[in-house]
Amino acid sequence: MSAAPPSPSPQTLADWAAASPELLAITDDAGAVIWCNAAFEQRFGRGLPAPLLLAPPAHPGEHIAIDDGWFAVHVRAVAEGTAWQLADRSAQHEAERLKELLDIAQEFGRVGLWERDLATGQGRWDRHVFAFWGLDPAQGTPGYAEATRYVHPEDHFTGAYANSLNTLGRHSQHYRVVQPDGSMRRIHSQWEVKAGADGQAERIVGVMMDDTEVYELARSLGDASAQLQLAVELADIAIWRHDLRSDRMYYNDRAYVTLGIPPRPEGMSIAEVRSHIHPDDLPEVLASAERALASDRPTDMQARYRRSDGCWRHVLTRRVVQRAPDGTPIAFLGVGLDITEQVEQRRQSAELERRLELAAESAQIGLWWRDPLGGQGQWNAQMFELSGRDPALGTPTLEQWESGIVHPDDRERMRLAPRMMLRPAGGGMQEREFRIVRPDGSVRWLVSRARSEEIEGRRLVFGVTIDITERRLAEQALRSADERAALAARSAGIGTWEMDFETGIERWDEQMFRLRELAPAARPPSRRERLALVHPDDRERTLDASPGASAGTQVAQYEFRIRLPDGRVRWLASRSIAFTDAQGRTLRRIGVNWDVTDAREAQAAREATAVAERSSQAKSQFLARMSHELRTPLNAVLGFTQLLQFEDDDPARLTKLGHIRAAGEHLLSLIDGVLDLSRMEAGDLRLQPQPLDLGALAGQALPLVAELAQRHGVRLLREPIAGCALADRTRALQVLVNLLTNAIKYNRPGGEVRVSGRSDGASVTLSVVDSGRGMSGAQLERLFEPFDRLGAEREGIEGTGIGMTIVKTLVTSMGGTIAVSSTPGIGSRFDVTLPAADPAMPFVPAPEPPNTAPAPIAAPRGQLLYIEDNPVNVMLVEEIVRGLSGLSIHSEGSGSEGVARAAALRPDLVLVDMQLPDFDGYEVLRRLRAQPETADIPCVALSANAMPEDIARARAAGFDDYWTKPIDFRSFLGALEARFPPA
Repeated sequence: MSAAPPSPSPQTLADWAAASPELLAITDDAGAVIWCNAAFEQRFGRGLPAPLLLAPPAHPGEHIAIDDGWFAVHVRAVAEGTAWQLADRSAQHEAERLKELLDIAQEFGRVGLWERDLATGQGRWDRHVFAFWGLDPAQGTPGYAEATRYVHPEDHFTGAYANSLNTLGRHSQHYRVVQPDGSMRRIHSQWEVKAGADGQAERIVGVMMDDTEVYELARSLGDASAQLQLAVELADIAIWRHDLRSDRMYYNDRAYVTLGIPPRPEGMSIAEVRSHIHPDDLPEVLASAERALASDRPTDMQARYRRSDGCWRHVLTRRVVQRAPDGTPIAFLGVGLDITEQVEQRRQSAELERRLELAAESAQIGLWWRDPLGGQGQWNAQMFELSGRDPALGTPTLEQWESGIVHPDDRERMRLAPRMMLRPAGGGMQEREFRIVRPDGSVRWLVSRARSEEIEGRRLVFGVTIDITERRLAEQALRSADERAALAARSAGIGTWEMDFETGIERWDEQMFRLRELAPAARPPSRRERLALVHPDDRERTLDASPGASAGTQVAQYEFRIRLPDGRVRWLASRSIAFTDAQGRTLRRIGVNWDVTDAREAQAAREATAVAERSSQAKSQFLARMSHELRTPLNAVLGFTQLLQFEDDDPARLTKLGHIRAAGEHLLSLIDGVLDLSRMEAGDLRLQPQPLDLGALAGQALPLVAELAQRHGVRLLREPIAGCALADRTRALQVLVNLLTNAIKYNRPGGEVRVSGRSDGASVTLSVVDSGRGMSGAQLERLFEPFDRLGAEREGIEGTGIGMTIVKTLVTSMGGTIAVSSTPGIGSRFDVTLPAADPAMPFVPAPEPPNTAPAPIAAPRGQLLYIEDNPVNVMLVEEIVRGLSGLSIHSEGSGSEGVARAAALRPDLVLVDMQLPDFDGYEVLRRLRAQPETADIPCVALSANAMPEDIARARAAGFDDYWTKPIDFRSFLGALEARFPPA
């Protein structure tokens, strides 16, 4: 075994311990230092530091803070007590603290460190750089080529970096990094190319700053605090401090730039600063300082500062007082913002606003804005002028505008307009034409064009208003039928299309698709697809029929049919125009389509209506002519028959004359029935509803059928009749007489007919019940069919088969109903139900029946003039008048002769035929009324024109009465008797 190395001597150990840089000490059991080396004594003296006494190390080498340093402490027990060994680790702790602070600074400042060896290409990134790139540090620092792959290609990083490798010194570049997940970071990289021992570039050391948040902050300028922060970071805001003790002003670089002088680290005296302030603004600056001293709140003011080049800059300043702990002001702290451009913009805006106001006043344009939710707004002076509102009343609220100024008929439409502009899609320009009522009551047309904008979080509506009253009046006065049709078409859905022949692009708007009930698409259908939509019969007339037709220069206009997806057919109109270049080549064609189906159908309906009206008019004229032509010969037959009956007393001849008269009257009833039915079918039935007492109506009807009942041996029984109907008196009487006539004719000898009436509140019912032959169910089904006599034609009973048809039509036209019940062999019951008359309506009593008894022959009591061109009619009337009435009569065959004779004769009554050879009866009446000597002579129309409209027209023209042909002998004589009563 080798010998053990020699142990140092106690003296050597003592000398070594005394000279050791570590702090060594021995304490007794009480903690008192009984020995220490020089290093310990120099640092702590002869006492053990309190931290060691209070909390000895828990393990060897524990770091304990003592005073302002850190020490690694080792403790062991020795014979004398406790040995202490302290190693100063303050520098290590400071390095770790600084490293931690650096990491925090990098984290907060978004700074990363990197380096790269140019010879090997090896690099090193800290964790922050890996975060900037979005890479995993565990994968190691990527090589240069791989790293540059993440740089945005538009930023040309590789060229700038490569150029810097041969240039020692510092370099920088901004670029974007696209991370693996697609997100992008903005990097500001700065690096220094360092030289090796040979003076050549050897390695690169650099820092990277992530400026993404700064860029994002710059892009969100809407945030005022972000703008301010960005302004400070970009050195756009002047920062200053006014030291009140030294009375000097200290500025940042931006402030000196504003003043146009080089920076002065020593600051500027307050007197020099004030020399740069505009004299007119200096009092306000001093007052602002005084206000700031009296308050702890920021104080703002604006002043002009003179630059070194002599120009003035507008600066907005905010200051606050910095105070000592005892509250004494020690300085003003403030920021300044050069707002010269803004002031100039405001000046220009004010000037522009002034010019705009002048232009608006000259052009009579109202300018306004309004808050649609709050209702508040503002008008310019012209708006008050347009509306007639007193400016002293201020701008009206939205409610006042809508309810007090807008025309009542336009209020609902205008009330919706501001709300619609608040919708997400309502921000575009909107135009409204409407009327207002000015305080003087005049109505004016206005047009408003408005759009909404979001201002400071509120959506406001801005608009202009123009008085278009004159334009509207001019349009109404001058617009032609074509222009009105075009305006109507524009208000309908009009689709627009365009063909660009240079690019080959075709465009359809959404309405073009909607007209064809197709879903809107980015591209219109192809030419073949468009042709497939067109009706086959109309394809040749469209532009798509020929490939080159659209390129023509002519205006194209046509109408065509299309087939919708559901098979329906619609009519469209097409109008298009070509736009050409200087050489006449068609560059593009623009056109419109609109739906004209309704117009087409309306035109067809109008044509059908016109045809129907012409047919109805022709039918009415035919009926009137037929009535006249049929009644004229009957007038002679019936008239002379009645005359002979009065003149002859031979029973045999009277019987024969009675047959002739009955046949003539039957023929007349047939004519009247056919004409009535024809008028009803043509819709020419004219009714005059009035309160009508059913009892009075029965009182008129029963005498008219009494003779017929007597001839057939049928009793007429009138039962209680109550109620008042709302009906046409003449037509209601016609209905009742017709029902009574049928009840008598189809009764049995010894039978009876009962008439009764009742009121049911809202309606009244008139009933006719007979004890006649009755009808079967099959006959009842055909009862109201025209010209169907239900077999009675074989029994010799007079009739046409249209009476019941007329009855039902008349009852229905008066708003009533007719019900029939019948039993064969027992009889029939007819119930006519009509609306009840309002008790408050004035009641018109039934006219008294005329006295139809022949007047006794007496001495002439007056003169008649009869203007008639038909000799037979003249002969008949002259015989009646001369032979029976005792009146003298004169006749003329033309209108002109009759007027002249009336002037000379001055008769007591003039009878006028309505159809004369030279002019009609209306002209005769006009001329008679125009002559003073004949103006007051009564005139009565005597005509075979028996249509109700003829009678109504004659009475309206001024005829005193209207007598129809054939002449009823008794009625004629009774009417003369009424006009010429016996002396």
